[in-house]
Amino acid sequence: MLVNPERIERVNGLMKSALETVYRWEFPVIGGYEYLVRLHFCDIASKSLNLLYFDVYVNGNLAYENLDLSSVTTMALASPFYADFVVNMESSGVLTVTVGPSNMSMSHTIDAILNGVEIMKLNNSMGSLDGEVCAASVLKNLTGRNTGGVVLLIAAMCLLVTALMVMNRRWVRVKNTVGCLRSEFEVRESTIHRESIFMCIYVGFKI
Repeated sequence: MLVNPERIERVNGLMKSALETVYRWEFPVIGGYEYLVRLHFCDIASKSLNLLYFDVYVNGNLAYENLDLSSVTTMALASPFYADFVVNMESSGVLTVTVGPSNMSMSHTIDAILNGVEIMKLNNSMGSLDGEVCAASVLKNLTGRNTGGVVLLIAAMCLLVTALMVMNRRWVRVKNTVGCLRSEFEVRESTIHRESIFMCIYVGFKI
């Protein structure tokens, strides 16, 4: 689940009750993964600094004790602040966020404040966001299976190119041989023709 931080800081997350109630949210998640939990705070209720103190729990674990937003925001009211926590969800499918008054809370102030929550799923130990098989392993297996076919295809193409080159060379040789024979035949024919003409002239003028 992703919430826009700009919108978060405009949401009034004030909690005030006479019984100092603890406020808790539950978020359904998929077990077996780690999650980055980002909590957004902005003290838009206090009239002066160092009046609001509260505790923050993430998945049942104490994340902040006596959180004073004035201190973490360099002594400025209505200043946005967020904190990141990594939660390991091994089996449970519910992630919880809880805020409530601390032992430093004052009776005339609000109990706690929370303006927004972002929960981002992280890769598991297999480097996957969905399942026990890593995407890199799947790609590696597919590549390994196709390697043999690729090698055979490349070998066939090389043989085809070699055969075409050999046939082309033979064709050039045959063509050159035929051209030489034709030239020789034409020379001989021309020579015979000239001799015949010479003989005819010689016979015709014999006395």
